[in-house]
Amino acid sequence: MVAVVAITAVVAAGCSDGGNSVAPLPSESGTFPAAQSTAADTVIVSTTATPATTPVTAPVTTAASWGVDSTPATATDSSDPAGPADSATSTSETSTTSEDSTMAPSTVVPGGVVGLSADGPWRLVDSAPGVNSPGLVYELMPKLWVFLPTEESKDDGTLFVPSPNDIPIIEAYLQAMLVYFRASSSRPIDLADPGWKDHFGDGGESYLRFLTPKEADDEYVDLDIGVVLRPRVIGDGRTDFTAVVFDCVLDGSVFRRSDESLAVGSTQGVIRTGLASPITLGDSGWLVDFVTNQEDACV
Repeated sequence: MVAVVAITAVVAAGCSDGGNSVAPLPSESGTFPAAQSTAADTVIVSTTATPATTPVTAPVTTAASWGVDSTPATATDSSDPAGPADSATSTSETSTTSEDSTMAPSTVVPGGVVGLSADGPWRLVDSAPGVNSPGLVYELMPKLWVFLPTEESKDDGTLFVPSPNDIPIIEAYLQAMLVYFRASSSRPIDLADPGWKDHFGDGGESYLRFLTPKEADDEYVDLDIGVVLRPRVIGDGRTDFTAVVFDCVLDGSVFRRSDESLAVGSTQGVIRTGLASPITLGDSGWLVDFVTNQEDACV
């Protein structure tokens, strides 16, 4: 399960009944803005991995080493189920950022759907394990995918269609998560990856405090069954310069020892792990402050 960054916390196991191990991380924040859930009648979809049909290497879901917040934040998802036209204006705190300060060079795929920018570290693929809803699937690295819905789901209340203004915020989150998985799956764990400073507001310090002893014990992250990120920008906390991303991850990653045996606390399987990430707009664009566990992201 993903090990997230949390300042005032102990370890909490996201939204799952078991499966992967959750790694504790110190958190950098207090709580997230309170929001009202719009997913009261949702039906949890199966997280059982299905054979990958993507032109990639293996099934997807890897969260065993993500940021873990111990005490879940208090926010609940407030994404607007009305769709892309309304998601940026779902609350009174919704961002009114002008297009030139928030918009990225997004790719318009067939059907006029706005996807991720064409020059990012991802590629559009056909599918990912556990993804059964209409949408766009991108591969970030082998066994690490992101899913962006193109239709609201009647079966999963954690899926919301992103608006064009959400894309650069989501991309900042994806860049940070790519750094985490790239570095933590290296053998040994790469504590000096330049991406820590490039894509985390804290320079990756919170993750590095957690990963340093793992590296010293010759442990590393194995994406194993794979990881599917499913981020969405919630309405609460949204301003011209701030946003919060919720992500109900399909997580099939584990920690392993140098002999490839499972590390203590890690078990194989796919679980739903809820994450949250405050993101701030700076001079160089949107930047992830940190990542933490958030149970409400999977409600």
